[in-house]
Amino acid sequence: MNDITHNENMQHKELKFSVVIPVYNNEQTIVRTIKSVLAQSYNNYEIIVIDDASTDKSLEVIKNTFSDKVHIIEKVINSGGSVARNAGMDVATGDYIAFLDADDIWHKDKLMLANQILCATPSINLLYHPYTMESISNKSLPESIQVFKLPFIKLLPANIIATPCTIIKNNPDFRFEPTMRYTEDYDLWLRIGYKHKLHFINIPLTQLFRPILSEGGVSANKWAMRRGEMRAYRRLVKLNPIFLLLLPMLWISSLGKHLGKKIMK
Repeated sequence: MNDITHNENMQHKELKFSVVIPVYNNEQTIVRTIKSVLAQSYNNYEIIVIDDASTDKSLEVIKNTFSDKVHIIEKVINSGGSVARNAGMDVATGDYIAFLDADDIWHKDKLMLANQILCATPSINLLYHPYTMESISNKSLPESIQVFKLPFIKLLPANIIATPCTIIKNNPDFRFEPTMRYTEDYDLWLRIGYKHKLHFINIPLTQLFRPILSEGGVSANKWAMRRGEMRAYRRLVKLNPIFLLLLPMLWISSLGKHLGKKIMK
């Protein structure tokens, strides 16, 4: 655990962040999302928006509102979040990649705080924080911020890392599995976490406007999410064959969670 003193006047190396935002039919929310990045108190970043073959006016809205302020990648075939994010990551020029979804927003000091933490501990490969459903527009940050390590074993029971709350090092080995449309984020966090330490701060810096697993999003398909989780566990075997011994327990736990939620309805 490390303590970082939050001070806007502290001198730090300025890391560059690549903000990757996949978009699919988000014409009602994408302006709010991009504006939350443009309002950052930290200025060394680029915004990469990947339009995943939207059928609404998302692309038109982005072009008309932000023109040269964002790098737009236009896809003609909808391929899902994994492929879209990978496309953005492939052209990213930042030291770190920060993910944001097209219907969420950030606290204005998120990137400034991330820069302080990552400059103080350059060995960090993945940094995350909680999210909130409450307004973060006027939320003040504490003077001292603790940075914690998350042991890999604590990530195994469930995905506790939300994608729009995550920043990873710009490493070509860190990519989403393109064949996964569900829990592809968990799959990536597990692969990074197995080889590297995961770090987090207990301060919500992302505001969600729709609960995870709520109706209307990809994650609303709960059984597909559960199968994706089980596939992520199976893919761990490629990292180390010893996971074969853990697979039955992990799969039973995953199915138990799914059935438990069904019963509690």
